Amino acid sequence: MREIAVGIDLGGTKIATGAVDDNGTLLARTELPTLAREGPVRVIQRMKESVYGVLQKLSLSLTDIAGIGIGVPGPMDARRGVVKNPPNLPGWDDVPLLSIMQEEFNIRICLENDANAAALGENLFGAGKGIENLVYITVSTGIGGGVIAEGRLLRGDGGNAAEIGHITINFEGPVCGCGNKGCFEAYASGTAMARFAKEGILSGRKTILRSFYEKEEVKAEHIFAAAKEGDEFAMELVEREGFYLGVGLASVVNAYNPKRIAIGGGLTKEWDMFYQKMIEVMRKRALTVNVARLEVVKATLGSDVGIIGAASLIFQKEKPM
Repeated sequence: MREIAVGIDLGGTKIATGAVDDNGTLLARTELPTLAREGPVRVIQRMKESVYGVLQKLSLSLTDIAGIGIGVPGPMDARRGVVKNPPNLPGWDDVPLLSIMQEEFNIRICLENDANAAALGENLFGAGKGIENLVYITVSTGIGGGVIAEGRLLRGDGGNAAEIGHITINFEGPVCGCGNKGCFEAYASGTAMARFAKEGILSGRKTILRSFYEKEEVKAEHIFAAAKEGDEFAMELVEREGFYLGVGLASVVNAYNPKRIAIGGGLTKEWDMFYQKMIEVMRKRALTVNVARLEVVKATLGSDVGIIGAASLIFQKEKPM
């Protein structure tokens, strides 16, 4: 008999909730706006409503599911189930989300950093299935990640391990959203690509990206599109993206020695445009022994990774490290 779990992916703009079976199949989903500015009480109420909404779609009750997994943005204290003021969730100062949800539903609830949950989802059902030593990295507006070590989710002391986006690439580099200088995220995220584009435009570079800059914000998707049209500056930016991703991956490889790295997130839609440069730089900079058997692949769960990853918290067989 199959098991079903509900997964909640709490983000700064939306709450995505779904029912997932123990084969990783998404059976039903719903999406509500987070409306984070209204504060934690209202947001948590919408999270509760989303669970009941998904169950209603499948004509299920709480007794029909194995539990509810929740992926939330860090920082957090996973062992206590407390969310500790994530940047995109104003007012969430030490919110005991785990106990609040347990009081509402009275079934098994698991709470985890969203990137860690995504890593577990890819390990159980996606590009890292069956891999005991896996690193999952998401490259989008920012950069996040999670690690599976010896078949177990690497959580760290408080649940905030593997903050891959905040590996320091250059201690005198640009300021990251976290407040530090020179983070991986400040060099290789979609936001970083857009920043490099703006800097070039303001310095007088000839590029069709100027029209986007004059009308609206330049985005990574505009850069990739311009590169496909042969825009020299845009092509340089894509090449630079591959380079910085490779630099960051080298540090990840040296730190964790994974068998496989699965990369997801919005920028992987243009995988073929930066993959070769990324791999070339990573292999040049990482320890030879650590890249000898390493595989770097595109993650497979796509936009549903947050929901499936959260539900995977219920299905995991080994306790996190």
